[in-house]
Amino acid sequence: MPNVRRSAVLMSLALATLLAGCVTRYRVEAGTPAARVRLVTNTDDNTTFSVVDAGKCPKPPRPALLAATGHQAAAIGKEEDLKMWGISPEPPARTRERWLVASQRIYLTAAATSAADDQPYRCAIGVSFVPLPGWQYELRYQRNAAARNCAGQVLRLLRAPSGEIVATPDPTQQVFRGFEPDAVCASP
Repeated sequence: MPNVRRSAVLMSLALATLLAGCVTRYRVEAGTPAARVRLVTNTDDNTTFSVVDAGKCPKPPRPALLAATGHQAAAIGKEEDLKMWGISPEPPARTRERWLVASQRIYLTAAATSAADDQPYRCAIGVSFVPLPGWQYELRYQRNAAARNCAGQVLRLLRAPSGEIVATPDPTQQVFRGFEPDAVCASP
């Protein structure tokens, strides 16, 4: 039980830091070519989605918060509704929509914590891709209940001639180690 309490205290401190404004938030400047991304998680546990700026290499860059989901994440602020195509495969509490800078490789991380079996675990993924201006994407983060295994995939959302929304894997996506910001600098 002490590990669970310690994990809860650390998560509360991280959330308090975020709410106090000590965490850098990812923003797209007005007029910048941009794409929309739907961030989806399959867990109700706190999940964070961040962007790591490869332009800061060779010094390992600090992640900038893109979005968060989970029990306490609603306190972060008003959620954007970008009127994206289709319907999320997860409920609204597990879904966020955000803008990303387009026409350059974007490095995203997704991480969630679990205290299953009285042992806190954190599972993170890292995926990069090159979003096209005006296009829509979906990052699907999936984690098992114990947070020992997780995966992520970037999908392009395309409207078929029939009007149906089709999700296809983005051909530019690459995986990197999500726990290690310096892995961005080592990525091809």
